[in-house]
Amino acid sequence: MSVVVLGSANLDTSVSMRRIPGPGETVLAAGAVAGAGGKGLNQAVAAARAGADTLFVGAVGADEAGGRLRDVLVDERVRVALGASERPTGTAFVMVADGGENAIVVVPGANGDDAVLGREVGAALSSLRAGDVVLAQLEVPVGVVAEAFRAARRRGATTVLNAAPSRELPADVLAEIDILVVNEHECLDLARGHGGGVEDAAAVLAESVGTVIVTLGEQGALLRSAETGVRIPAFPVAAVDTTAAGDTFCGALASRLSAGEAVDEAVVFASAAAALCVQRTGAAASAPTLHETQQFLADRAR
Repeated sequence: MSVVVLGSANLDTSVSMRRIPGPGETVLAAGAVAGAGGKGLNQAVAAARAGADTLFVGAVGADEAGGRLRDVLVDERVRVALGASERPTGTAFVMVADGGENAIVVVPGANGDDAVLGREVGAALSSLRAGDVVLAQLEVPVGVVAEAFRAARRRGATTVLNAAPSRELPADVLAEIDILVVNEHECLDLARGHGGGVEDAAAVLAESVGTVIVTLGEQGALLRSAETGVRIPAFPVAAVDTTAAGDTFCGALASRLSAGEAVDEAVVFASAAAALCVQRTGAAASAPTLHETQQFLADRAR
């Protein structure tokens, strides 16, 4: 089975510094590097490296950055359905502090071109099969994601939404999601008005979505259905850069779901992949391979 990732593609500029500056403050950086990023592209690379046959659906501009991102995907053996937009390719500016904390500013550019994205989605999803996984995030228009999920479910595919960055989702969009992946803040945002902590918020969301996965960093992950909630521990590691940890988690999760694994087993694999990711710098480049993640898990099972 295959993984289809619908999402953003950005050219990132990552800057290393001792700490993230506050409002009005200037901080000297230790260095800067440009590389491939965007939540969608990161997740597609992570899924492919984790062993899945992967197709990325997105949009880039007719510029050097767009060509560079296309080359990265091809080099990673990701099949591409990249629409050509009149808008410039998306860009992101990533500040990474000592210890791995980051702050990110995104300029969407072509990622916000719903007309181009809609055309690519229609063509790309026409060959979906039952058992395929469609993974999306919210750095592209919600309407495009909703239409993609409706088409995916008609064909028997599993829909996975990483609801990041956080925004309100209408009930009809939530109804098309099989698995919702959020961090603690996104979980609380989506369940706003219901009070309580993350456990209660996840339970509320699970009434609308079949399965909710809340990533909690060093505290592991919460796997929640309408009936039960299970905590899955994290793998303790020394973080260097957390930029693409969530994206690596989602891509690795989708890869294992497409291979037929149960959700709880897929979450353990995804957590291991994210643990390897945060020990490296960069966005897409930090995702581990299938062999690396399997070896990581084998070492900790001894």
